[in-house]
Amino acid sequence: MGVCKLYFCITRYLQQHPDALTAKSLEELASQYRPFAYIGARRHLYEFVKKEAENIDITPEAWFGIQDWDKDSGAFPDFVLACEAHNPVGNGALLELKDSKGKQVASFNSTLPSARKSLDKLTPLVRETVQRYEEKTGGNVGCLNERDCFYLVRTMRDNPKECRISVVQGTFFETIPNEQLLRSLWQEVLQQANIPEEQQQQVLDYLAKLERDEIAQSRLIERASVKPRLRIMSEVVSDANPHLYEQISERTINLILKAPDGDVDIGEWLANCFRGDKLQVIRSDNTLKIYDINCNINCNIFTINHKRNGLHLVVQTRV
Repeated sequence: MGVCKLYFCITRYLQQHPDALTAKSLEELASQYRPFAYIGARRHLYEFVKKEAENIDITPEAWFGIQDWDKDSGAFPDFVLACEAHNPVGNGALLELKDSKGKQVASFNSTLPSARKSLDKLTPLVRETVQRYEEKTGGNVGCLNERDCFYLVRTMRDNPKECRISVVQGTFFETIPNEQLLRSLWQEVLQQANIPEEQQQQVLDYLAKLERDEIAQSRLIERASVKPRLRIMSEVVSDANPHLYEQISERTINLILKAPDGDVDIGEWLANCFRGDKLQVIRSDNTLKIYDINCNINCNIFTINHKRNGLHLVVQTRV
């Protein structure tokens, strides 16, 4: 399944349990969806992980490849959605959780936010866990190595009146390529060090080739009693915070997707995204009624113009 099903599952749960908007952790909200090919919050979701492992006839130890599997990872991503043969939007996506007490999106400490990321750039634990899952469920069913990145974002988490939750495509945060971002970062550092411009360009060509994970490695320095490590963290600017756009109002759950290229009927395109996730949809003007055999949710649909990355589409439900 994809992100439309993820959004539907979380929204359905919050409509049935509105206090959970602030009372439940994002891990608990995300666990209303399944199946996941990887789960990072294994201590917080201990019973959930055991049940998911049982469903694919494997032990958690075998699935994650470690005996002490019941530990939270702290590495990107928090979840990996399972692949499906019918290839819905966000099929096999990487999902990261960002929870904040204030209006700002929580800082990115373990990775730079991305629109897409390759599985082979993830930690061996994540990559190999996904591989074991796919082997148990019939192998890779068409997902590429490169996956879409999505972010489950909550702001004002302790304020029931002003809380907002969104499933956000990584295009809202990565508005220039991360390679270009890091190159510009190194350039500013070299300028700050007063390195002559002609030497800057020579050094910059080498530094720009470094991946973020290579930069973050601990360094063993001769005779040193500590292992220093450079760490690149990032904060979202106001223009890239979806919850500061006036259309994303309080006590709403939102799905935010990059608008497709070309002249398309946006409402029908969104309706088909949910149908692609095996959900039933009735469209009427700027609303969607999305349902399965157990529940239905009524959503408004509209667009917002990202101030740095163009048109994005929003599916919104109020709690």
